[in-house]
Amino acid sequence: MSTDLCELFETLVLPLERPEGRSLSAAAIPGAGGHRLAKDSSGSPCLLLRQPAPDAPGTPIRLQNLLVSYGVHCAISHPDGQQEEGNFTIIKCSSADPSLFPHFLRILSPIIAMLGATPTPAAVRRAISGLVDLFQALTTPAKKSVQGLWAELLLIRRASNPLALVGAWHALPSERMDFLSGQQRVEVKSSSNRRRVHHFSLVQLTPPASTQLIVASLFVESVGGGLSMRRLFDDVRGVLAPDPALLSRFDAVFYTTLGASWSDAMDDCFDLELATESLQFFDHADIPKLAGPIPTTISDIRFTSDISAAPALSLESLISRRGLLAAAVPTR
Repeated sequence: MSTDLCELFETLVLPLERPEGRSLSAAAIPGAGGHRLAKDSSGSPCLLLRQPAPDAPGTPIRLQNLLVSYGVHCAISHPDGQQEEGNFTIIKCSSADPSLFPHFLRILSPIIAMLGATPTPAAVRRAISGLVDLFQALTTPAKKSVQGLWAELLLIRRASNPLALVGAWHALPSERMDFLSGQQRVEVKSSSNRRRVHHFSLVQLTPPASTQLIVASLFVESVGGGLSMRRLFDDVRGVLAPDPALLSRFDAVFYTTLGASWSDAMDDCFDLELATESLQFFDHADIPKLAGPIPTTISDIRFTSDISAAPALSLESLISRRGLLAAAVPTR
């Protein structure tokens, strides 16, 4: 779906209150069948999913910034003056902060595309469940530093095959590897002091014998005039736009990683040139780590390793390995 929901939302006026049904100002979403993008009397954006009238409407879902109501009879006013009535599931951004509205609409865009014009009830439930998980995550502490997430996004944006990297990106920030596809894995490490000294867990550097693990190391320094998280986020979303499923997955991982700090993080800027020029790849076997048998009574071993003397892999060697490792090679 190529429709810009933010632009469509701006064309909607505040609805006039009517005695029958929920009063909404709404417009049809091109290519989305009977679904509507709406504005309610408070000025909040709503997605209306046309659904048959249920025998027993589901219990509404109320979160800090999200409200889902099932089986609501709506009275709709279209921009051209036409009136419409029908039963809809309403997904509303209930935040009092209008700055959240564009993000809500951007998150909805790939979800609408995946649902299609006539989604099954099961598909609607899955979509709503994903939205609930995402909005719940927006109230939790960040799972990773802004610097670390910016480094991962830069690797995706510079990659020769960014779609492959997003498909392999960790579903949860707590996973041991940043990118995993089959037997190939990529871990991203960033440094803010121009030294290739990174934190590892022993488990990270001792993958199964059949796997190939490389570490992408780069310098990420905060600078006022650098590349903002917002710009990098938008750039990656632009690359993923043709694939709604990957785009929706990217949104979920991004917002889940930053949690409640996502809004402040958008304005953080880092030195693009330094990060790009310093990016190097290393085989995990060449990274200094603890050697020898570890007693079974000791676990969760973490350490700092200086990898500056380790041999960097050539881009040609990564390309020759194909798959995820070749996809991670930056464009020139």
